[in-house]
Amino acid sequence: MARPSHVLSIPLQRRGMLRALGVAACATVASPGRWARPAPNRVRVALEREGSLAHLPLIVAQRLGYFRQEGLDVVLIELAGAAAVFEAVQAGRAEAGSGPYLGVLQRQLRGEAVQTIVLQGRVPQVALGVSVRLLPAYRGPGDLRGRRIGVPAPGTMGHVLARLWLAREAVAPDEVEWVSLAPVNSAVLALRSGEVDALSHLEPGMTQLEQKGELRTIADARTLKGAQQVFGGPLPGTCLFVPQASVTRQGAACQALVNGVARALAWLQTAQPQDIISTVPEASMMGDRALYLASFYRLRESYSPDGLLGEAGGRTAWNVVTLLGEGREARAEEVLARSYTNEFAERARTRLSKT
Repeated sequence: MARPSHVLSIPLQRRGMLRALGVAACATVASPGRWARPAPNRVRVALEREGSLAHLPLIVAQRLGYFRQEGLDVVLIELAGAAAVFEAVQAGRAEAGSGPYLGVLQRQLRGEAVQTIVLQGRVPQVALGVSVRLLPAYRGPGDLRGRRIGVPAPGTMGHVLARLWLAREAVAPDEVEWVSLAPVNSAVLALRSGEVDALSHLEPGMTQLEQKGELRTIADARTLKGAQQVFGGPLPGTCLFVPQASVTRQGAACQALVNGVARALAWLQTAQPQDIISTVPEASMMGDRALYLASFYRLRESYSPDGLLGEAGGRTAWNVVTLLGEGREARAEEVLARSYTNEFAERARTRLSKT
């Protein structure tokens, strides 16, 4: 599938050739109610090559010129998997990353200093379903023992959702076969061909399979209600994160990034079908506008209205990492405090309220 022109997919050996441009935002400050237009500074944002709607706020902010109005020339760099995204940020090959908040929390537990600066998704936007053809008599998690489950990659939210679901009937992770299917279209084809018996994945693939009657959803974390049922609370989804040192050393640049994302989040709350069609690149729609729109409206409430990460979300995330066997010896309050900051999103919200 062709990639939008605003997204780069750069091999690791070539990414090192990119000139490390400063990301400090211009000191020009816009008066309340107006947006600054300083000369742009390039910022590389790494994200997973998955073809989902999880990073839609970033695409909207870029396509509508919100980042450029903040003095940033944002380049989105697609990488294979969340681990590669975090590695790129830690190694300085990207100034920021877009990925699951749970991953930020897990890396804080491992001593990696990364911090969320704005929340894009209030829930993970993933669902788990079984093949109607291969598992027509599915009754519970125990029926997945010995089966093949497709996930975006190990450690992704699709993988986490499936693991927690299996744990409900004491099915160990090594009692199933995990199949990595990163792009959404590959996941759809794998379920249709019988390569996997179940799929824990992202939109718009899950809606496509549901519409065709090929998938029976058994655990749904695409909505606030569904996430409550699956995780016991609002588990934060995709966020924008940076090295912790950047929060203090490059605070102006962080604020500029968050301002752009916050405007995109506000735009998504009221966007009409034609707005989405005219803004989102055709290549991102898997060749089916109707499917993309159906997925978007199903997910709309999952996008944060203001970019803030609430205490309830932090508690739910901590409970999940504990269930996964991490963080039992750590102090929750200290790790959570290091994993995110709302200072930039608060300022962006105040600024938006004056426009």
